[in-house]
Amino acid sequence: MIVWLNGRLVPSHEATISVFDRGFLFGDGVYEVIRFFDGMPVGMGLHTARLARSLALTHISGFDAANIAEICQALLTANSLTNAAVYLQISRGAAATRTHMPTPGMAPTVFACASSCGGLDELEHPTTAACAVLPDRRWQHCDIKSTALLGNLLPMFEVAERGAEEAILVRDGFVSEGTSTNVFAVVQGQLVTPPVETTPTILNGVMRVRLLEACAQAGISCSVRPVCEAELREASEIVLTASRRMFSAVTSLDDRAVGTGTIGPIALRANAALVARLRAECSAAHVGAAAPNPILAS
Repeated sequence: MIVWLNGRLVPSHEATISVFDRGFLFGDGVYEVIRFFDGMPVGMGLHTARLARSLALTHISGFDAANIAEICQALLTANSLTNAAVYLQISRGAAATRTHMPTPGMAPTVFACASSCGGLDELEHPTTAACAVLPDRRWQHCDIKSTALLGNLLPMFEVAERGAEEAILVRDGFVSEGTSTNVFAVVQGQLVTPPVETTPTILNGVMRVRLLEACAQAGISCSVRPVCEAELREASEIVLTASRRMFSAVTSLDDRAVGTGTIGPIALRANAALVARLRAECSAAHVGAAAPNPILAS
């Protein structure tokens, strides 16, 4: 595998990072995961804006979020990939030793890798997921896509012991999000999803945005509002979205069937609308694709 590290494309076995890197020592970094279909990105503008926001909120300087598009294309070319997910991580960098306060003027560590994923044709039929509900004990800035994900991993470990693959987190009686997903529920025939500008905030997932857009275009009733735990448990359908997972229908919650225990009619319609929205976006990107940056692709 060829990876990107600090401005260079290198074989993964040759990529090395200092043991004093703050991403390793403190989880002091941010990240993005960007999905590509037939070489075209989904929501690149949204990913770029979210990364810029994460960098600003964490006071990490020295990297321009606008560069991620060229880095991604260089990785796809180097690894001969078209349907892929690109993971990009930026830590604050490495100092001479471990200190809690960073050294002024520290250069960030920029790492990215690409892995093969399925194409749009594989999304025609939704995947399914078993979930469990847990209290949300994470920190107050879940809108920052931080690499410090222990708070997300612990509930994943807990629900895995119960035979589930994702935890849906609840704060003060209201749904926040999954550990790695955004959550939608069908309540009284309408698809609803929690707002992101809550207190504390949650992550505004790119696939969350695209699904909301797709539903609006397809005439599927969908609203953004607080969703209480009781509504989630009584929902006739539940859907998860994420850049890697894309779209999954939840068929069981805490070992109880959601609706009929199969993919519901609104999930099928919403998934079809999302796939159509992504096809249109990728087709438009093909038409307007720019020539690769010769410096970043070298």
